[in-house]
Amino acid sequence: MKFYRPKSILRLILTGFSLVALPLIIGLVYATISVDRLVSQSQHTLLQSVLATQGSQVLVEAITAMERNARQYQVLGDKVLFEVYEENHQKFVDTADNLGSLELVDGQRNLLEALHFAENELYTTLSTYPHDAPDITATLPAFTELAQTAQQILTNNQDMINHGVEDIKRNAGRVQQTLVLQAIALVPAALLLAILFSVLITRLIKQVDRAIRLLGDEKLNEPVVLAGPRDLEQLGERLNWLRKRLLELEQEKTRFLQHISHELKTPLTSIRESAELMNEQVVGKLNSQQQEIIGILHDNSLQLQKLIEDLLNFSILRSRTSQLNHQRVEMNAIVEHVLEDHKVALLSRKLNLIVSLQPVSLEGDAEKLRILVDNLVSNAIKYSPDGSPLWVLLSRRGASAIIEVADSGPGIPTVERERVFEAFFQGAPASSGHVRGTGLGLSIAREYAQAHGGNITVVNSSKAGARFQVVLPLEQDSQAS
Repeated sequence: MKFYRPKSILRLILTGFSLVALPLIIGLVYATISVDRLVSQSQHTLLQSVLATQGSQVLVEAITAMERNARQYQVLGDKVLFEVYEENHQKFVDTADNLGSLELVDGQRNLLEALHFAENELYTTLSTYPHDAPDITATLPAFTELAQTAQQILTNNQDMINHGVEDIKRNAGRVQQTLVLQAIALVPAALLLAILFSVLITRLIKQVDRAIRLLGDEKLNEPVVLAGPRDLEQLGERLNWLRKRLLELEQEKTRFLQHISHELKTPLTSIRESAELMNEQVVGKLNSQQQEIIGILHDNSLQLQKLIEDLLNFSILRSRTSQLNHQRVEMNAIVEHVLEDHKVALLSRKLNLIVSLQPVSLEGDAEKLRILVDNLVSNAIKYSPDGSPLWVLLSRRGASAIIEVADSGPGIPTVERERVFEAFFQGAPASSGHVRGTGLGLSIAREYAQAHGGNITVVNSSKAGARFQVVLPLEQDSQAS
């Protein structure tokens, strides 16, 4: 079975509105027809009652007139009086026939038929015998009974009215009950249809939101597929084109970083080696000012080398080609090695290094763990004031290794504690006289920590400065890398 799929979101919305409104329209039409029928029945009952009342009054008046004419004719024998009697008789017959066509109650109809029959016998007698015949004289008192019967019919009209009112009440009750049941059935149906189409439209919006989030989270290898109306599928095709374009740009950026980093390493190595030769006075003795300048050149070349290494590491991370080389490593030895590499920087800044290292052995990639610690220590040295303390701590907590690096610098504002791990994000500037970083060190540190199944966070500290804590599992599972 193939379901109907609208060609556009607008058509889907219009279809939804139409289907939601359809039960309500059906209920409204049915209610209108029912009320119209009830009004028509009321009008019909009222008209029948009025005609019956008017006809009964005419019968009473016609019988009274016929009795007067008959008695005058019986005394005077005037043919004109008999003709007037015949006119009233015809009026009576026409009125009785009209009343008979109305919707009378059974008792009222029986009285009318009896009245009609009795009046017809009187008319036959009067038209058959002479005016002074004894049969006519004996018949005239029957007009009194006719008048009473006609009066009874007039009185019984109230029963007819009551009967019509009862019918109207019964029909009104049925209509009310039907409308209530209809509301109970149609309103929930309309609500269910509204909910259904709301879910359908929301699902379309969620598809777009998910696709945009994938692009925002740089998950560019997953194709964008939007299922639904044709215009939504076209939007999915455009987003997929954008994804491919972003993937191409990402690859171009990675290649650029790799190329520029490699191109910079060669001349930088020459500069650093030349500075080292001059600092060792291989080409001749230097005075104090020259030695200071060579020292500055050497220190800055090392910092530039560190920045280039960060760019290379970042390009490797972005290319997703980085794999962990699992081995058993002594974490305390790695930290000691990193601190030894930074000994010159620590002495030049006269920093008070406070170290507490517990023997901790874990499974991981020694080089990437070294880069992780090195980036944290480099970051702490860069932001530490001259002569201030710097803490490097290593401990074991359960099945995890805890590395903490804290400085005495300006610290990290609360609003930046998550963003400092973003690539190329730079917070407050470092102390004067030092090369500003690329904003990649902490991003690389977090990537390597997460690659080992751990994490890195900024923790609150009772002292001034920033305090970073790295939690690494001692053992790696099969899916850690």
